[in-house]
Order: sequence, then structure tokens, then C-alpha cells
Amino acid sequence: MATPDTATITPCHIRGLSAYKMQNRSLSLIVVPQLGGKIVSLCSGVEKQTEWLWHNGRISYKEAAIQHSYTEQHDTGGIDECFPSVDACTLPSHAGPLAGLHLPDHGELYGRPWRETSVGVDSNGAAFITLKQSCSTLSCEFQRTLKLSPAQSTVSLEYQLNNPGDLSFPFSWCLHPALQLRPGMRLILPKHHRLHCSFATPNAPVTTDEVVTWPKTANAYDLSLIPDPEAEKPFAAKLLSATDLSDCGNGGALMMAGLNNPYTNEQLLFELPITQIPHIALWLNYRSWAGDGGRPHFNLVLEPAIGNADSLKTLIERGTAPTVPPQSSRSWSFQIHIKKTQNTSAQ
Repeated sequence: MATPDTATITPCHIRGLSAYKMQNRSLSLIVVPQLGGKIVSLCSGVEKQTEWLWHNGRISYKEAAIQHSYTEQHDTGGIDECFPSVDACTLPSHAGPLAGLHLPDHGELYGRPWRETSVGVDSNGAAFITLKQSCSTLSCEFQRTLKLSPAQSTVSLEYQLNNPGDLSFPFSWCLHPALQLRPGMRLILPKHHRLHCSFATPNAPVTTDEVVTWPKTANAYDLSLIPDPEAEKPFAAKLLSATDLSDCGNGGALMMAGLNNPYTNEQLLFELPITQIPHIALWLNYRSWAGDGGRPHFNLVLEPAIGNADSLKTLIERGTAPTVPPQSSRSWSFQIHIKKTQNTSAQ
């Protein structure tokens, strides 16, 4: 068990796979380097723990191949990294030397073994693990460091994308955390942020290509309240930042997005520096969709993102794809917090 002023990181196994458990007095997470650095557990609490991540018991953990479908074969839950595109796509003619390059579904980072470069506890008592992956679709190296605070319920995620080549390349990135839900939870997003709906099922309160201003739709449906899909019509919808997080008008350098759990009086919060991570995406799946053809899931994917489209092809066509110049790198970072809230009654 971690001491009051130190976090720990220890080897463990998850379903036969080598993993690491990071832990302090009030937060723990489990990371599997063999599965693309997947975070398979994020638990808060001391005496009674809360697991924040959704898990799909119908799909087993296995190594991914470039031709695999994430949604059909690897949608196991937890937290994955999506890079350099979420949707599978072929880059258009004006992508220069990369024209015609095919990018796989949900990118090429998930489900592949990552190199472990350093693991330990730093001089401040924070547990850390740094993992790297040399990419095959783009000539680059992706690096992520996780740090667990010694005394607070805070995880830091630090990224570096290195381009050792002689050509600039475009990319998009998002974190893909699948969160488990209960009716009455509240989805937290910056008020007045505008979101574009790229997909919606027929029963959804939004329609494909509609733009909504958070949290309510044009017909006054409150998207922030997690519904009861057993009592209401199930639906699914994908929403992405219409422009970027600076549209909220409060002038802040940091934006919060997350999930409020009135059953445990806790909040899961992503603290995003908008100059580095300017976008957010939501996959609302309220018993309306499952990629493996089984019973539709009840979950939420809340994605901090660089790039506000489902595919890199779309960003290139818009002229808004982020890039990494030759012989250089791009870095970004953010934090995940678990915070206690005042006593509230679940709706």
C-alpha cells in the first residue's frame, strides 16, 4: 500500500498479460504496455472504490493487427490512444507524398506492444511509466508518460510526437476513455461550447450535421443528464467540437470536461490546456450500438482531442490538420482528477 507521501508502481498481470499497477492512498490505475499502453482500470476511493472505466466482457484482450477493426475486434473498454486517425481513411491527393496512404480504424497505437523505457518513482514521490511506439503508417515515434501524484487523486499524461524525417506530416489524436454509466450521472463540458453531430441514430435528440450549444439541443433536450435507456428510447450520437474549446468565451487557458457521479459524490475531470488540446469529442451510446453485433452497450467515450473530425482525411480536406515539421517534435499534456463533491441526491 502507498504511504501518505509516495505513490507506488508494481508489476502485475491482467488476464495473463504483464501490466503495472500505479497506486497512491486514494487512486489506482492499471496499465498494460502489451496492449498499446491501455489503461484497463481507474479506481478512486479508499474504503469503497469506484471503477470509472467501462469494460466489454464479450471481447477478449488480444494483440491488434493493422487490418483489424477496432469496433468489431478490440472494443474492450478502458482507455486507448487513437493516432493518427480515428476513422479508417485513405489520405487525399493533396496530402502530398502521403496521398493514397491508408490509415486503420482507430489508428495504429492500440493493441500493439509498446516499448517500456522507464518505470519508477521520482524524487517528488510520483509514480511514473514512460512508453514509446515507433509508428508504421507515418514515420514517427509516439511517446507517453503517465505520472500518479503521491498525495492527490491526479494522473498526469505527457506526450511527445517525434518526426525524425525530412518531410512534415499531418495527424490527429484523441484519448479514448470508455466510461461506465448509471442513469442520473451528469456529463460536464464547458457551457456554451458548440458541438457538431457527425452521426446520430433515428431516436437521438440530435440529428446528423446539427450543431448544438452545450448543454441543450434546439428542442431543449439536456444532453448533460445521463438518461435511463431502459425507461426511455435508446439512442447513440457522436459529437465533436465545431471549432475549438476557446468558443466558450470565458478566456480561460484551461477547460474542464468530465463526469459527475452523484451516487459516490465524486467527479472525474479532464483538465485540458486549450492551446495544446483544443477539441473534445463525445460518443454517447445509450443502449443503441455495439460493434460486435451483440446487445447494445450503455457507455460514454469522452475524448480530449487534437483535431475535430472523425478522420484525418477530413481534416486535410478542410486544411485544418495539425502537423509536425521535419526534424522536430510536438508535445502536449493534461491531467485527470478525481474530486469529491458535496452530498447530492441521484436523479
